[in-house]
Amino acid sequence: MIGMACIRICIEHGARETSVQGVTPGKIDRTAALYIEARWPPPRRFGQVAPGAYVLVDPNAERLDGEELKQIASELQLRLFGTQGRDDLCMLTHEGDETEVLKFAVLPEAELLAMRAGAPPPPVGLTRVVTKDGVRELADWGSNPTMTAETEADPAEGPRLGWRGVYNPVAEWFEASQPQVLRRAPERAVLDDGDFMRSDLAMLDANVAALERQPDLRLQSDFRLWSLVRVSLKEAYQAKLEALPDGVVKQLSAQVYEVPRDLPFLAIAPLRDLLRPRFSRLEFRTEDPGFDVRSVPPNLIDGVVLQLSGKDEMQRLLNLRRFLSGRRQYLELRLRQGVTGVASRREFELCRELKLSSVTGPFVSKLSEEPLQDQGCPRADLPFRPAKPVILNQGLS
Repeated sequence: MIGMACIRICIEHGARETSVQGVTPGKIDRTAALYIEARWPPPRRFGQVAPGAYVLVDPNAERLDGEELKQIASELQLRLFGTQGRDDLCMLTHEGDETEVLKFAVLPEAELLAMRAGAPPPPVGLTRVVTKDGVRELADWGSNPTMTAETEADPAEGPRLGWRGVYNPVAEWFEASQPQVLRRAPERAVLDDGDFMRSDLAMLDANVAALERQPDLRLQSDFRLWSLVRVSLKEAYQAKLEALPDGVVKQLSAQVYEVPRDLPFLAIAPLRDLLRPRFSRLEFRTEDPGFDVRSVPPNLIDGVVLQLSGKDEMQRLLNLRRFLSGRRQYLELRLRQGVTGVASRREFELCRELKLSSVTGPFVSKLSEEPLQDQGCPRADLPFRPAKPVILNQGLS
């Protein structure tokens, strides 16, 4: 294991977007990059992975020197913001393994500011906040996620699955089925990367079993980005994927979820080596309507799907319109563009008007106990109601 950490420069009141009292994103990035380059010579490496986010790597150390990180952050704070400091500017550092560091590198600034104000830091690794008043640790190294033992399911039973149709709004045709894990609540307060992996692989097993019964189905399997890139989980994913029967590959597509706005460079190899050769289609699923599709290497994916979430209808529509505003880029790159979580006719019609490749969600089809066959369905008849609907017991969502 190599030593790795992330430094985040966190700015309140929109200074990330505009100049506030002379502090601009360009000034911050230039100053920080020059300073870190001088303090972090080869063979150690650093790279800017997002605005105000820098990953530091030392290939000759299992852990970075915490005192050195504190000194770098404090000196950089002084160079950027002067001796008086500013209340709306702070820095945070996070040490951990590569997966945890990359997660921290793409956290929204609102979450970083919340940590400064007392919200819990990431459950694994060591997080420090650097302000004009000094440096303080927010969590002990190696602390573990807290769990609640309420209503834990028997792992041997596996997750319960329902199915939704994946609908082409132009052809008015259900082109595939998407499994959905139905979780009982309350459950463990925090799920770790291994929990997500087990859920992903259980979904893949369910898809393979369904194809053994009905070989003409077209099905989608989900894979969590942060579990795929974890080195300790790679063998489990690889063993399951290499065991896939040859006949199912053309019937299966893969969707990678929890993809941040900027794809981490360390995610490219696992995606290319594990998923790309084994599925007829590979798509990203993101909750960020500003996803930077041009940062994705050519020929890695076939499309991007926006995950609509939350109950604020106005915010959902704003997110949807922002995602759809990039339609020309997707057409130029010959990538599919889809939306999942569609819950109203208004959302559906926005997707249809721009001729998106796929839409899914409760407005499109109700949950089914079985996968849907490829079939036509006039949009006026949506949501599609399956012959065997899922009956949601109390506590299921």
